[in-house]
Amino acid sequence: MAESGEKDACLAKFRVKCENLTADEFAEKWHKYDRDGNGYIEGSELEFFFRDFIDIESDECLQKAIATYMKIYDENNDNRIEMMELAEIMKPEQNFLLLFRSKEAPRTSKEFYDIWLKYDADRDGFIDKSELKNFLRDLSKVELSDEKLQTYTDAMIKLFDVDKDNKLSFKEMLKLVPVKENIFLQFESLLQGNIPDPSSHLLPTKKVKVSNEEFKRVFQHYDKDKNNVISGDELTAFLKDLVILHADSGPMVESTLARCAKDILTMVDKNNDQMISENELKMFLGVTSDDA
Repeated sequence: MAESGEKDACLAKFRVKCENLTADEFAEKWHKYDRDGNGYIEGSELEFFFRDFIDIESDECLQKAIATYMKIYDENNDNRIEMMELAEIMKPEQNFLLLFRSKEAPRTSKEFYDIWLKYDADRDGFIDKSELKNFLRDLSKVELSDEKLQTYTDAMIKLFDVDKDNKLSFKEMLKLVPVKENIFLQFESLLQGNIPDPSSHLLPTKKVKVSNEEFKRVFQHYDKDKNNVISGDELTAFLKDLVILHADSGPMVESTLARCAKDILTMVDKNNDQMISENELKMFLGVTSDDA
């Protein structure tokens, strides 16, 4: 890692081009460079990013510049820029992202679900702007005016609202609140036919979505008495059927599926009856009623 003085000197070159960046402008910058929406600036995106900020004479110079600067910026040495690392580089107003980064992060999946239940006040399966504003108010490390809090709420929606419906789904909220051993991402990896890494925070490289039609067909198969819940034992088989529908190739890892089912049940089964409802599963999988 570079010395503090060297790092500050290099960062200063970037900040000259993004002085007084507002939270909203930072959100625009992030989406400009994270072209595939996977939560990182990496690969060819890095080249695009550095070309905007450094005077480059040739491709060889570009690669050398990327290697040099990444030693300074890339705090965790994964050869890509995360949102928090970009915030450190650009220093938007008040470095607003750091205001909402809890000391307890990353949380467990169960802790995340408890947060979700607290702020999804109307139980519609989404965190709307007013609910997100309440969440950010409680999380902020400093006292913020209502106007400033609204500005930051709007910026967070712009950063994390992938489908542009002006609210955050369960999956989108997972990007805002760091979660260790992210169950959702593990299951998405299974849908792709991959063996997930339980410690990984990577978003899947391929967008996989369970449609409402698929979900209903599989859920109704296991919901024999039509009471809109299935048992914990049936949950593993339910997840397996969804994986079979989507995974073109790759090993079917029964033990991983069983662990996912157990973790999901631990997270959402508040009354310990070993049952999970249709709506709870829909929320977890990101299934909406208007899916084709």
